[in-house]
Amino acid sequence: MEQQPCRTFPRAACVILANPYVQTLLLVEGILLFLGLIALLASLRIGLDFDPRLTTSYQYGLNKKSYLVGTIIMFILLLKLPLFFFFIWVIDGLSLHVLGAMCGAGIVSATPWGAWMFFVKILTLFLLCAWILLHRVDLSETTYPFTRKKFLLFQGLFFILVVEFLLELAHFLNIPTDTPVACCSILFDQTSNNPWYENSVILGFFFGLYGLLGLLRYLCRPILFSLSSFLWMAVTIQALIRFFSPYVYELPTHKCPFCLLQSEYYFVGYFIYLLLFLGGLGALFALVSATLQRPVKNFWYTLSFTCNTLLVMVLSAYPLGYFLRNGVWL
Repeated sequence: MEQQPCRTFPRAACVILANPYVQTLLLVEGILLFLGLIALLASLRIGLDFDPRLTTSYQYGLNKKSYLVGTIIMFILLLKLPLFFFFIWVIDGLSLHVLGAMCGAGIVSATPWGAWMFFVKILTLFLLCAWILLHRVDLSETTYPFTRKKFLLFQGLFFILVVEFLLELAHFLNIPTDTPVACCSILFDQTSNNPWYENSVILGFFFGLYGLLGLLRYLCRPILFSLSSFLWMAVTIQALIRFFSPYVYELPTHKCPFCLLQSEYYFVGYFIYLLLFLGGLGALFALVSATLQRPVKNFWYTLSFTCNTLLVMVLSAYPLGYFLRNGVWL
């Protein structure tokens, strides 16, 4: 008799869950969520009772426990960063098992939860990084001014971790394998008359905001620099999809941010998105430092603007190289 390895889930879910990389991803995410739960239980007591002005043994115990919780959260972050790139690789690989999907774009759009899952994952990374900076600032001062606040904030962050895991689980359980999904050429079709899709408008915002970042970096205005950086990240993603990616593919109708991750294009997408993330991270750290009314390290400005500059150079090299080789623009 033929053995049925999966009876409790639909056939499509069985195909996806049978993938060893998906199993590894969910297992590691589950372990990290469990560690986060341990940190949450400890942070509840610390957030309510910690008082650095008291010298009782109970307060001393809470102080030691805060170091442990901070270490656990640091460990979660250190695994979350490479795990996100592994997640991208897994998503891209699943396109081989889903009808109509040519890359990770089709997999992400295959369920109503895919786009939200992707957004929450990115948000979680930035929030974890911001929490770690808050933690380090708190430990650098003898009065521990942010201990209660940072553990109260982690309680909200843990809720986001739970939402991320549930969205990921719901997405993988509902990816269809026997019905076609939209491919990237349909998802990123540019037939709209929206003026925002015009190359001149997109490039105007892209290079204009980059110039503004340079000015704000020179003036050392952390809040304006950070907010402009976040806006520039959103504009850069649009510019990448609508203008720069066709020059990477050398095909005017191919406008996909996921295919950049494939080997045919030398995995350049990983480098592009790493620069984009680091640029945003430096801006986030500048914003957190300014919000805490602490001196903003020049390193955060340098990190953000240097990564943004490298990103501009990499993206600009593709259309310029194409024009020099062929004498025309796409």
